[in-house]
Amino acid sequence: HLPSIEIKTTIDARLKKATGKSYPDLLSAFYHSNIHLPDAVICPSSPSEVQQVIAWASEHRIVVVPFGGGSNVVGAFAQKEKTTKHVVLDLSALNSVVSIDEVNHTAVFEAGIYGPELEQHLNKKGFTLGHFPQSFEYSTLGGWIVTRSAGQESSYYGRIEDIVIALKVVTPQGEISAGAYEGDAEGVNIKSLFFGSEGTFGIVVEAKVRIHPLPQSKKWVTAVFPSFENGTHALRELIHAGLYPSVVRYSDEQETFFLSQLSHEAPSVFSKLKSYFTQMVLKFKGIEKPSLMMLRFDGASDEAVQRSAFASSVIKKYNGLLSGESLGKKWELSRFGLPYLRDDLLERGIFVDTMETVLPWNKIGAMKADLQLKLQQLPAFGNEKGILLAHLSHVYTASSSIYFTVITRQDSVQPLAQWQAIKTVVTDTIVAHGGAVSHHHSIGRDHQKWYVQQTDTLTREVLKAIKHTLDPNTILNPGKLFDE
Repeated sequence: HLPSIEIKTTIDARLKKATGKSYPDLLSAFYHSNIHLPDAVICPSSPSEVQQVIAWASEHRIVVVPFGGGSNVVGAFAQKEKTTKHVVLDLSALNSVVSIDEVNHTAVFEAGIYGPELEQHLNKKGFTLGHFPQSFEYSTLGGWIVTRSAGQESSYYGRIEDIVIALKVVTPQGEISAGAYEGDAEGVNIKSLFFGSEGTFGIVVEAKVRIHPLPQSKKWVTAVFPSFENGTHALRELIHAGLYPSVVRYSDEQETFFLSQLSHEAPSVFSKLKSYFTQMVLKFKGIEKPSLMMLRFDGASDEAVQRSAFASSVIKKYNGLLSGESLGKKWELSRFGLPYLRDDLLERGIFVDTMETVLPWNKIGAMKADLQLKLQQLPAFGNEKGILLAHLSHVYTASSSIYFTVITRQDSVQPLAQWQAIKTVVTDTIVAHGGAVSHHHSIGRDHQKWYVQQTDTLTREVLKAIKHTLDPNTILNPGKLFDE
């Protein structure tokens, strides 16, 4: 049926594309259990080949699951129906640079291109996309779009939906070209349908994006605060003054302590002395349990200096102690490496998972305190033996994301049940305080229950109608967002 398209059917090829990187996915890999293999992996090398695959699959009622880098952490590839035939559509060969427009600061890429390759092409021309999610090294442009990704520099460069100007999407009913202009009044632009759609409405094959000149200067401002609340107020004031850093990383007391214990350097007499004098200074300033803030300002040299100077004045106003640029630079060098630590810890019987949301500024403190209390009452968390780390990392006028890392001893008998208990408490608490089910991890199967609760009936009916129009035989990644 698809004579010119590469199709892989070996166990090894199917296994590589069977799961993502969620905690249940990792458990399946470590314990060699509950891995539901696709029947085949299909590797189109052009948008027209994607159209051929989708038309064939729709005709034969075969489920198609799109696969970019496979870094998803919320069960995006999990199938509810284990008996239905399904294939994985590996989009990694769709990695061409269609065009880079240096005059209008736009570029067109095929959707299977990985982050580092995309940035490399732009950097050679003196540009950047400015989109750096934690999964940057192993994720694709198409994956960012269909999960509504927010990169670590989104506070300055925007989220993926702010970056993308136009999309080309393949559906079982044909191809859609959505959006053509940055600003127009040509009725309803259906481009937004595909952000966060998780491949359920169509396969994104190409995107036109905004690009930015590489900044002349990157200026780090780092500081420690006597309490997490102090730093939160300082950050909010910066944003309300219209000062959006390109990078924001504000860790609470527990995460600051945890980060201080991670070092790539062997202990030396000098490093021990440095640590001792740092503790002395903090104690003198009345900072017993510091919260670390790292901000980076990009732009022309004088602009970055001015913005960092203003940030420093606001930090001092809230009793923050400035601590130079080195901490920020060190974090930047290793910022994509932290996920690997999770795998190492899991192999050693330690539970580690991350969960996140976005909340209004005035609800962050209460939600965080309530979550800490509820987890400490939960046997799956180890009661008070568990560790909860938190940081703010994407900031907006009215709200901020807050990102949690949960660490405890793994239940070796029922590890999946332990994860489900912790996941339920965290997400229930987030929703109870008015937080989003997800800020940048998307929905998948893992968040579906809460997404359906949060979505009103009429919205669900509209989405189902769109699904029926674009995908009448329900072959595109069914069971994500909601059960059709």
